[in-house]
Amino acid sequence: MSDKLCLSWHGRHSLFASSFGQGIIGGMIKRMLKFALTGLLFALISIVPSALAVDAADGQAHYELPLCLPGHYQTDPGDCLPLGPSQSIRELAEQGFPYPMRGLSARRPDASLSELPEPVALVTGGNTPFYASLDDAMAGATPVRTIVGEGGRYVSVTESVQAGGRTFVRTKKGKWVEATPIWGWPRWQGLEFFATPNHNFGFTIDDIYSYSEPSFISNQTENFYKKYDSFSIYSWEEAEGFTWYHVAPGEWIPSLKSRMVRVDTHRPDGVDRDRWIAIDLEQQTLAVYEDGELRFATVIASGAGQAYSDPGVYEVYHKVELHTMQGSYAMDKSDFFYYENVPWALYYNHAQAIHAVYWPAVLGIPQSHGCINMFPGDANWLFHWAELGEYVYVFDPSGKTPLPTPTPM
Repeated sequence: MSDKLCLSWHGRHSLFASSFGQGIIGGMIKRMLKFALTGLLFALISIVPSALAVDAADGQAHYELPLCLPGHYQTDPGDCLPLGPSQSIRELAEQGFPYPMRGLSARRPDASLSELPEPVALVTGGNTPFYASLDDAMAGATPVRTIVGEGGRYVSVTESVQAGGRTFVRTKKGKWVEATPIWGWPRWQGLEFFATPNHNFGFTIDDIYSYSEPSFISNQTENFYKKYDSFSIYSWEEAEGFTWYHVAPGEWIPSLKSRMVRVDTHRPDGVDRDRWIAIDLEQQTLAVYEDGELRFATVIASGAGQAYSDPGVYEVYHKVELHTMQGSYAMDKSDFFYYENVPWALYYNHAQAIHAVYWPAVLGIPQSHGCINMFPGDANWLFHWAELGEYVYVFDPSGKTPLPTPTPM
């Protein structure tokens, strides 16, 4: 029955439409319907913006404006809405973070720079006897020389022999001594820069997780930094006895296990050329500047205690690629140290020099006898960059390091 009703209605409707469309009245009604539909469409178009727009007198935005392209808008652009990505960028900028956030324009120098020019061996124990021959050394005969004290000592190696469970080496001077050749030494390197960063940066000096807030009681993040990793610093603040570096949104690293490189391309007082080495005693960092740009940066270890490294402006007066360093500061010489084959030394202030260390050392903490210690790869890079007369600017922003009394060179 429903099919019949449907067919019956369809037949009547077709007949009505056919006869109605042939008359004048039908044409008028079609035009009226078309006009009504057009008017309805324009009405809808005008109603939607009116419904979304808010009177500017109320202090609210007109939401019919499009979103601005992502960027940092310091003032209202007027022709777009700085919302969405732009709002996030603005919030980052208020915290000191740029957009986009990029890594440092730097790289590690050639790894081959870390290779020592000549091998060395470690001498252990107290007084160190040197013998004229291998047989004398094995027999414990009368030595031709003895180094007293218990300080660190390393010797050069031209030959090594194992006998009776002991190892003996012949030094470059032809003497024999019981010692163990070393095959491992620090190979970490600092950063060589392609472009000067517009913010400070730092290096960790121990393994550490970053924190979500500048506090040791805040949650640690999932970001783990290995010893001597680098990171950007966008701001910092003091809390709980340490400086906290803001390295990323919601991420902080404390100065307890990190050091900051202060990027400053301004020529220091007393430097009259656009090339200098800047050594920060407070942060234990070294930076190299040339033609107004940062060229290189790394972590160092300066003099400790009464053997502190002197602040001031100096010039490199002697370069030596390989030599022996020895000395003592105790009255009884119990701390006498003796290191042969110390490479890449730049002497700038009497006996104070920048040089490589192949013996165990933790950079970022004062620990030397007054020299500036660097790992071999960094010392090698700096030695071949520096020229005689190169300026060395040593400073301590904390003011804790005493200023030296001027003495003639």
